[in-house]
Formats: sequence, structure tokens, C-alpha cells
Amino acid sequence: MKQFKIQISENEINDLNERLTKTRWPNEMINEGWKKGAPTDYLKKLTDYWLTKFDWRKQEALLNKYPQFITEIDGQNIHFLHIKSGNANATPLMLIHGWPGSFADFINVIEPLTNPGKENAVSFHLVIPSIPGFGFSTPVREKGWNMFRIAAAFSTLMEQLGYTKFAVHGGDMGAGITSIMSAVAAHKLIGTHVNTDFYSVAGLGMFPSDTSFLSEEEKPRLERMKEYKKSGTAYLEIQSTRPQTVAYALSDSPVAQLGWMIEKYKEWTDEEKELPEDAIPIDQILTNVSLYWFNKTGASSAEILYENMSMAFNWGSDDGGSQGANQWTPPKVPAAMTVFAKNADKSLFKKLMSFTGEPDHYIFHDKGGHFPAMEVPDLFVNDLREVFVQHTA
Repeated sequence: MKQFKIQISENEINDLNERLTKTRWPNEMINEGWKKGAPTDYLKKLTDYWLTKFDWRKQEALLNKYPQFITEIDGQNIHFLHIKSGNANATPLMLIHGWPGSFADFINVIEPLTNPGKENAVSFHLVIPSIPGFGFSTPVREKGWNMFRIAAAFSTLMEQLGYTKFAVHGGDMGAGITSIMSAVAAHKLIGTHVNTDFYSVAGLGMFPSDTSFLSEEEKPRLERMKEYKKSGTAYLEIQSTRPQTVAYALSDSPVAQLGWMIEKYKEWTDEEKELPEDAIPIDQILTNVSLYWFNKTGASSAEILYENMSMAFNWGSDDGGSQGANQWTPPKVPAAMTVFAKNADKSLFKKLMSFTGEPDHYIFHDKGGHFPAMEVPDLFVNDLREVFVQHTA
């Protein structure tokens, strides 16, 4: 285990700026807003901000405020932040990001979670890893890094840090890893918490064929989910089936990486926000995009999504492998879920998610979206305190 500090070279920064300056923009397309993806006029303005106003060194210094390390587990470099609370009896908590995110998603919740500044307030020792293929958990040297293997590696990481019992939170792919940890490391977990939202549920495509149990108000909302599954998940289909092809664009063009990610920041944040930067500070968005660019993780993260979709296709196999559905058992640790959606969707959400098992603790918010630690950090922090309050001395 080695200490780590982010140090992007000046040559890398200059290369980024040169590429942004020389962007080869497409011919003007028929303007239909965000219907076909990120609009050219919007992306040009955002690219100009990235080039002329965004200060990577400032963001790099902010990230480097917190202790970072790299260790090797199962032959793979694992990068992580480890921030100890001032309260020696604080609850150990792992925070797991998803796509298109990184460890930087949680930067604004570190202080309130570790040192809340209020007497008797719930506090945590935080471990914030980068999923293999994301952030600085690179390179990925071999196949097979699906969520089962990642869950096992993250469990080992907590053990290496001396945490025999700990809590886990995850969103997006991190939610999947969190749920799998409930099975592969149940004896180590004091509880889990995941967040979900309209697009996460719709993207899974787990829709009932019999809708007779839905109200007349819920049925059109289900149809909206089905429409999103049909028209809004092309990114996943491409990354999970042809990661090599998309890797060239994401590794060669920073504007391609920006457009690839900003569309989802627009689509998956609170729908009442007009633009992505109305939901998440623009510098935080560009910090994440920059991390993907500098580390070429647009390509490697697509490869990890490919691995996980391949894993999903193999569930239920009869080969007796450790990753078949025949080996799966329901989580036996306390499980909590926060849903970020509109009040009108609440009853539909609860009905749809009941098919996967009811959480022990359920929280619903009518604002925020797919990225709660960045969109609504106060709500995110309060949810974790509410869920894990009984585990903090």
C-alpha cells in the first residue's frame, strides 16, 4: 500500500488545451435541443469554459487535500481515499461511485460525514475507492473484472485497512457492487445503502407484463420508462457491446469525452433543472470529465461495463461457477434505499422495486437525481446518518 498524489503533467494539460482549440466541429444539424444528444451550441460554450476558465490545478489541489493510496489486490491496482474521522468510534463506511462518475463525486460530502461539527452527530471513517478501470485504478491488465470480483476486492481492501465490520453505500454501478457485497461479504457488513432514480429503474428494463396492479395514473408513467429504455440507453448498448470502437473517440477527442458524459449529466439530474450546471457545479462536472480524459478511462470504463454486461448474460448458468445465479442468495444484512424522483412516481417506484425485494429502510426525495452526493449533498449526508445512526458510538 503506497501513498498517492494526483500530479497531472503540464504536458498533459497543454495537450488537452491544444486539442480543445483544434476541435473539428460537425456541420450544423437541425436544432432539436437535447433530443438527439448534446446540442452543438451548448457544447461549444462548455468547451470554451473548459479551455479558458476551468482551473485543473485548483481542482487537483482540492482532491489532494485528502489522503490517497494505491494498493494491489488480486493483481489489480486499486486507488482509494481514506479519511479518518476525529471520532475514534465513527462507523467505517465505503462510498462506491458509478458511471459516469468517480471518487470525486463524493468530495463535497467528506467533511460533513467525517467531522460533522455537532455533538453526538453521526460520523464516519470514509474509504472511497476507484472502481477498476476508473479514476486511478488503472491499468486493468486482464479480463474478468466484473462486479463480483470488484465486490470481493473492495471487501479485501476494508479488511486490509483494519475494518472488520463496515457499512457500504453505492449508486449506479456502485449500487450493484454494494448489493453483491451483501452476498459475498455479509459477515463483514453492518448495513448497506444505495440510491436509485427514474433512469436507473427504467434502464434496467424490468417491466411487468401484467399491469393490472397499476393505477390509471401509474400506467402512463410506466410507458414513459419503457420509452426511455428504448431511446435513452444507446450509450450502454455501445459500451457494453463495442467498447473498443468507442474507445478511439473517447481517447483521442476531449470534446467526444465531454459530449459523451454531459448528455447523461443533463438527462439524469433533477428534471426541473434546465442545464447540467444548474444541478451540479460546472467545475465539479469538468473535474470528473478531466479525470476521464487524463487517465483515458473513457475506454477502460467502457471495457468494465462490457465485462459486467457479459457477467449479467451468464447469470443462471449451470456451470457451477461462483458467479451463476444458482450461487446467489438474498442479502442478509440491513439494506436501505433512497429514491430520487417526483412525488407522482413514488407509488409506481415502490411497486416496481418490490419485485427485487423490499429494503429494510426506504427514503424518498422529490428533488435530486442520479448523482445525489453532487446534486443534493445535504440530503445525501442526512440519509446516511439516518440509516446508520445506530452503528455509531
